[in-house]
Amino acid sequence: QYDQSQQQPQGQDGWDFEAEEERNGVRFSWNEWPSTKIDQERAIVPIGCVYTPLKALKSMPIVAYEPIRCKNSNCGSVLNPWCSVDLRSKLWTCPFCMTRNHFPPHYADNISETNL
Repeated sequence: QYDQSQQQPQGQDGWDFEAEEERNGVRFSWNEWPSTKIDQERAIVPIGCVYTPLKALKSMPIVAYEPIRCKNSNCGSVLNPWCSVDLRSKLWTCPFCMTRNHFPPHYADNISETNL
């Protein structure tokens, strides 16, 4: 997530786009959103974002196990924070293909409402 308490990187011309992209893997076409309807209509460059989800970040912890993949052979997603988890039946639902997947035994034996 973007930590707003951190100082915004400044370059010689004001905003250092490369430093911001290096810090969190996100680059916007503008460094701020239009604040009025008139500013929005005057914007020639479309407002967009390039996000690098697999960017290696120094502050990101690395887990010591392989990702848990969706069993749907056409999907290929992995267990992530947006998956629905059913703790009673020890299943998780893929948010992309809606396939219900069983947790592996080493997960199922150790998960609870207080320990995910």
